Amino acid sequence: MQKKLAVIGGGTAGILSVTHFCTWLDNSWQVSSIHNPNKKILGIGESTNGGFVSLLQYGLDFAPGSPEDMDKLDATLKYGSMFKQWRKDDFLNPLLDGNTAVHFNNYKFRDFAYERLPKLWPRKFRLVEGDVQKIRNYPDRVTLTIDGVDHEFDYVIDCMGFPEDFSQYTMSDCTLINHALIHNIKDYKFEPYTDHIATKHGWMFGVPLQTHKSYGYMFNDRITSKEEALEDMKEIFKVPAIDAREYFFKCYYSNQAINGRIGKNGNKALFFEPLVANSIFLYLHTARVFFDYIMGNVDAQTANGMFTKGVQELEDLISHYYSGGSMFQSKFWEQAAHAAQERLKKREPYQQLMNTFRQLHKEGIIHTGPTYALSPHNWKIIDRGLGYGNFPYGP
Repeated sequence: MQKKLAVIGGGTAGILSVTHFCTWLDNSWQVSSIHNPNKKILGIGESTNGGFVSLLQYGLDFAPGSPEDMDKLDATLKYGSMFKQWRKDDFLNPLLDGNTAVHFNNYKFRDFAYERLPKLWPRKFRLVEGDVQKIRNYPDRVTLTIDGVDHEFDYVIDCMGFPEDFSQYTMSDCTLINHALIHNIKDYKFEPYTDHIATKHGWMFGVPLQTHKSYGYMFNDRITSKEEALEDMKEIFKVPAIDAREYFFKCYYSNQAINGRIGKNGNKALFFEPLVANSIFLYLHTARVFFDYIMGNVDAQTANGMFTKGVQELEDLISHYYSGGSMFQSKFWEQAAHAAQERLKKREPYQQLMNTFRQLHKEGIIHTGPTYALSPHNWKIIDRGLGYGNFPYGP
């Protein structure tokens, strides 16, 4: 009899989780993707890292060299994030892992996956369309009420979007950003990286897709008004008006990503501003932690500790970027840099890591260092671009 795992939600995290478990679980498992087709996802162009492409190659037979596959995802190649106006000279920030990634349109991701999953994993994959109305967590099973009918599963991963109650979450202090204005441009010159453009009031991402380029102006609305942000956008794009979608958000993570037989992923587990595509990285990390848990490799307490450790490392990385400020002498950047510097002073794991990297660099063997959200040698590249001077020895 097959063991049953259900993933609730058809957004990016839900589809990645389903793909992960279809790839790595054996045929003694049935993996169900449950989603309500009437619920809208947070549609936007997304930037990824190498782990995303690797999983899609394994689980969806996706090839970044295939024009057909790229067309289906409205995708373009990515070789890093271009940091502009953070320092006098622009620099290409490397990927968190791997050398090649993609930008993709998440409106198209679900359809792409649902076309391939049943063909590639016919003994495992199952699609269930319906609205999950209730989740009950028992010692030996999870019961889901879907459109009024109860279904039983051995484990469930909840990827149903932002939580309504944050009482069981930690609110992150790694960034001041809490507001985004999204603006799309159809005619643009393609370059194979994600823009990370420092602005007077924060920074702006640029995600190039085949059909358009999505820009997201990120700022803090307690420091900068929406009107001020729009004025800056108009000046940047040299246009008289900006048609922008508006998003408000908090940065947070769950205190307990795994509770009994239920795990969380996606926005139900965490949310951070999209600096260097950190969310995708954390979705994959969280799926792997839940895999180790259901395989019996770790207990719930250890698994939750692994989840928290990964999240806090990404928090430190975000603060690391902000701690040096940017080319702009503004209220936002003064507060952002100061807050990041003060936060990192209190983060002993971060201080220990930097000391380790500095020593290994001095000895000429930093490539043997511990991984910490990104590969060790990437810390040197980023450090040089930001001009922090943590690695003064050698070339």
